Amino acid sequence: MQFKPISRMFSFVAFAALVAFGLESALAEPRRIIFDTDMVEDYDDVGAMALLHALADEGRCEIIAMGTCTRDNSSVAVVELINAFYGRPEIPVGCAKEIGVVGVPSKDPKRPGHQKYVRLAKEYAKWVRHANSNDAPDANEVYRRALAASPDGSVVFCSVGFITNVRRLLESKPDAISPLDGKALVAKKVRAWYAMAGSLPVGCEYNVQFDAASARIAFAEWPTPIIVSDFKLGRDTYAGRGVTERTYPYPNPIKDIFSRCLPTRVASHDPKSWDRDELGHTAWDETTVLAAVFGATNHFDLVHGRMYVDDRGHNVWTNDVTYAGGYLKPAESRDYTVRRIGEIMDAYIARPPACRNNARR
Repeated sequence: MQFKPISRMFSFVAFAALVAFGLESALAEPRRIIFDTDMVEDYDDVGAMALLHALADEGRCEIIAMGTCTRDNSSVAVVELINAFYGRPEIPVGCAKEIGVVGVPSKDPKRPGHQKYVRLAKEYAKWVRHANSNDAPDANEVYRRALAASPDGSVVFCSVGFITNVRRLLESKPDAISPLDGKALVAKKVRAWYAMAGSLPVGCEYNVQFDAASARIAFAEWPTPIIVSDFKLGRDTYAGRGVTERTYPYPNPIKDIFSRCLPTRVASHDPKSWDRDELGHTAWDETTVLAAVFGATNHFDLVHGRMYVDDRGHNVWTNDVTYAGGYLKPAESRDYTVRRIGEIMDAYIARPPACRNNARR
């Protein structure tokens, strides 16, 4: 009798390993991605979208829906124009409603601010459908429709902003799109949630803090494995220098943003800056996309466990070898250091869109 608990533990570990293997299997088939962003102040969101589209050009993923978790701003407009730049204007884009961050959460003059996105939307107005994100469809409708139309267990949900839309999706009710409520629909259709969130093992991070209530609910209630790319991983990884130094024969909104925000390559460096002159900008969001498309254990090691969030937006980590999710660490034993990961992402971000390559042939 005393050996039963040990045998049970081994069975749990074996089950977790099988589930984890399932997360990384079938890479030959493009992953179906739902991408959720705040697109409000920082510009790693733009790098993440460029990386995601470049990987779609390579046939590694299919982008089935996008949304923004901030409203009454130009967030949806920027998502739309980037999609169009990469030749995918048909991707449905939604926006949070009723709860979450309205406008721009910070007025700090030292931050690049949302004005860079307002400017970009005006410069690429021909590709913008919703100048104000409030006028865009409800992200719940967009996400539920994309999930309902997908094969079971085929979708990877990738969020790189506030957790507002994740919570809203979980709390959505049965409707004409699907007879399932949000949590049941996610459980049926979503393979895993990859989230840029938290500061591990204990901390308080931007994406979690600004809608703490939603983060607490989502991380507690999400029914499939959660893979976290935390603040410290993104802080130590850099990308985006390449696109600023490449010449394109057409206007490029990705280059516009990085060139305007990233300091020029110089010998000196401001230690308070999130930028590294020779490498680029901190790549919080890009690391999340890289893992979401390639899988948690391709460029990274996965530390199994779960993140929990309290009412104030503080997070704590609990190791759990029986849980298929976890947090990402560079797989240095396979030469995927943060420097190497950054170089890989940088090359994708600078890659010309396939639609424009084809147009010139």
